[in-house]
Amino acid sequence: MNKLTIKCKAFWENNKPVIVVVGLILFLALGAFLIPKKQYPPVSAERLATDPYLGSENAPVTIIEYADFACSGCKLWHNAGVLEEILEQFDGQVKYVWRDNAHISSASRAAANAAQCAYDQGKFWDYHDILFENPIGFSDEGLKSYALMLDMDAEKFNTCVDQGLYMDKVVHSMNLAGEHGLSQTPSFLVNEVIIIGPPATSYLADLISKLMEE
Repeated sequence: MNKLTIKCKAFWENNKPVIVVVGLILFLALGAFLIPKKQYPPVSAERLATDPYLGSENAPVTIIEYADFACSGCKLWHNAGVLEEILEQFDGQVKYVWRDNAHISSASRAAANAAQCAYDQGKFWDYHDILFENPIGFSDEGLKSYALMLDMDAEKFNTCVDQGLYMDKVVHSMNLAGEHGLSQTPSFLVNEVIIIGPPATSYLADLISKLMEE
């Protein structure tokens, strides 16, 4: 055994764990590069710009929430009834808009896509509520079961879910959140005023009152 072979063997023995880890990383990176990403159907510009909303369309104050159906803070805020209180207190003066920031997992994005599918059948808010109740989970079977609970056209809904018909819409909303630096959920824009985290009714009401005075 020559000196070069001895040195190579010694190097391997001394650095084996590192070499294995680096090799694994390179293998995974190469696999990610070679395996094509799933392509989703394109979404029209009009649909990209269309978001579910509650309240008055032309209200002086617009609240945009960027949220994730898998976000515990989002769930707690919605279940606390803050939004209902605000819409009642400022009847006709507030427009509340939902936008997806489904960054927690691929299941989050699947749930967001499914909710957009429900929007097509006029059931977004019902579906939104049942997703936050989350009795079954965000598997394809669970998402489709929720549609049956709401008496939706199952064939149309299931096709929309299977094709990821609104995944590009979900990504578009996530990009909008990123443009505002909103990585945490829930986050809000109230006439461009940024709120990070779930606001209390009193805080949100005071802010809306101030904005209406401007």
